[in-house]
Amino acid sequence: MASGPTHLDSARGWVTACGAALSVMAAFGTIYSFNAFAKSMADEFGTGHGPISLVFGITVFLFFGSALVSGRLYDRFGIAPLLIVGGAMFCGGLFAMSQVSVLWHGYVLFGVGLGFGGGLFNAPLFALTAMWFVRHRAVAQGIVATGSGLGTMLFVPLAQWLLEVYGWRGGMKALAVVAAGIFAVALFMIKRPPKMDMGDAKRHVSLVVRSAAFWQMSASGVFFTVAVIGSLGSVVTFAQDDGLPPRAAVALFTIIGFSGIVGRMALTSLARPLGSVRLLKIAFFGLPVAYAIWFATTRVSGLETKFVLLIVFASVLGVSYGGFVALLGDVTAHVFGLAGLGTVMGMLFFCSGTGALIGPPLMGFTADATGGIGLPIAISGVIAAVGVVVLLPMTRHPLPLPTYMGPAGLPSPPPRPSPLATARTAEMPAQVVGATSKGERPERLVAAMRRLQSEALQGAPPEVFWPVRVGADDAGGNGFATIAGVRTIAAASAAAERD
Repeated sequence: MASGPTHLDSARGWVTACGAALSVMAAFGTIYSFNAFAKSMADEFGTGHGPISLVFGITVFLFFGSALVSGRLYDRFGIAPLLIVGGAMFCGGLFAMSQVSVLWHGYVLFGVGLGFGGGLFNAPLFALTAMWFVRHRAVAQGIVATGSGLGTMLFVPLAQWLLEVYGWRGGMKALAVVAAGIFAVALFMIKRPPKMDMGDAKRHVSLVVRSAAFWQMSASGVFFTVAVIGSLGSVVTFAQDDGLPPRAAVALFTIIGFSGIVGRMALTSLARPLGSVRLLKIAFFGLPVAYAIWFATTRVSGLETKFVLLIVFASVLGVSYGGFVALLGDVTAHVFGLAGLGTVMGMLFFCSGTGALIGPPLMGFTADATGGIGLPIAISGVIAAVGVVVLLPMTRHPLPLPTYMGPAGLPSPPPRPSPLATARTAEMPAQVVGATSKGERPERLVAAMRRLQSEALQGAPPEVFWPVRVGADDAGGNGFATIAGVRTIAAASAAAERD
């Protein structure tokens, strides 16, 4: 097999991953710091949970939803323009939010500035990192996703301190300066990898969106985000309503951030031996468990016992949320390939963004209507359980699409037609059906070859999963086989001929 491009798994790739993690840390940390300011803002504007939570919901919706645009822009222009423009919108929107006199201005300034601005570079950073790695791609994606955990762990307590010293308006101004500095540093660290021929990306994406796996990931992402973002937007306020002092409530967010880092690094480190798709499902399964624990805290009267249970809830939620986010990029690249990866991830992030628009208002307005926090927590738990059911049947193997191109390891073929494919088309029909030099077709050899082809198709890692055109009958009726399958079958046929 030909060796892959030299930039893959290189030191420059790790520097880029760290720079991407810094940008993600500043973006997620600043957005989630809204939770520290929410109660003070609600008191100043005289609103309940619902209207304030809507600011957070719109922001996160645009943060994820704008990936539908940013993914395509990244595929065309690269990451630097997106980080510059998006970072300026992000910091400008945060500073402008500190000047608002009516709440609906926050829907526009905080939502569009931080949501759309941050979304311009968020999803592309994950796609960018995936293009730098093959062997260590899951770990590198985990490092980028760890940025959101660090942001949650560091920025929310920082925002609480700024709130106590300068108020929510002064706190937002200070966070705008901090975020701008981090984006500037990250801009010098990240770099787009050398281009690799990925074939017809547009056609590949059109095939991806027709697959069951894509819609399973999209639908489960909506359920996941409704539950997670809804709880992240409410956990501090709900904890205070349940009797915890403000600093203890904010500490729960710190625990979510820390456990999220643990979940990201632990699950991504197990991706190679256990498989990213399997671990993604396990991470999602932790969500209903977390909400069951959270609901139990509402039935406990003792404050100390309640706080201990909330710590357990925050830990399980952080590991589950962190692991899911960290594995998402690796799963996307593994199942769908790298062709048009920015666009595919952008569509998945957009679907998740719709859940983010629903979750926080659902939690907030339900709490306002019922006068308690038990029902919104229970609803989130049910939604998370539905998402688990949707995701469980998804395949763990790369999709056998004719346009698939794995991360590396093999040269990309010319688009029409591949010389190798043409050669194989001419020589493979006789080999694949197990014809001997005398023209015989032993049934046992045919069965063995089909089994080998199936194993190559399902078990091959992405870097050798490059379909080539063969005869329609040679590839189980779909007209395609993998190079791994072609080589294995050809070797078996040659051995049979020698015998």
